[in-house]
Amino acid sequence: MPKIDAPTVAEHREMRRREVVTNARELLMREGPAGVTPAAVAKATGLARSSVYQYYPTTGALIGAAVEDLFALAQERVDAALTQAGDDTGARLTAYISTTLELAAQGHSPGRTMGMTGIPPKGVARLRELHDALAAPFVEIIGRYAAELPGADGRVLVGLASGTLNGAAMLVEHGAPLREVTAATVRYVSAALRPASPEANPARG
Repeated sequence: MPKIDAPTVAEHREMRRREVVTNARELLMREGPAGVTPAAVAKATGLARSSVYQYYPTTGALIGAAVEDLFALAQERVDAALTQAGDDTGARLTAYISTTLELAAQGHSPGRTMGMTGIPPKGVARLRELHDALAAPFVEIIGRYAAELPGADGRVLVGLASGTLNGAAMLVEHGAPLREVTAATVRYVSAALRPASPEANPARG
């Protein structure tokens, strides 16, 4: 019987599968879908290529697993941050922005996958679902602000705020200081979502 590194064969297989997926995810973020091949993942994991096929029978399935894992990691981080923030709208906005930019700085931003080519068609559809689920809390937070702004279009505000957050993520991905970019992004988005005071916009006679 082959040597196993866990108490049971089932646990051993799950541990190996987890290593395969983790390495596939890292290759996806470094090299894009073209870099996620059974041979490359096998090399990174220290397995024979045939062993990778035991877990994921096609390259498309391997890429799909990498995408799923990337979004699961991000969703877990975002959910934890929002739980800690509680129900305060401002705290939730800060938590979402901060976590999103932390992921970007660490090279784990799921947003990067939206522009990737080479993801199988079935994977593209799933990618959109995962992206929408991850963005849902942000949409809900911006919607709270929109409800307090007379005449505001929530969809427009979400688009503008998302564009700002995506731009900030690109900055930290290219080496801009995470703390500075995060603070500036929170200030910028928060200010844009606050009702203008009469003092700031005096009526003209």
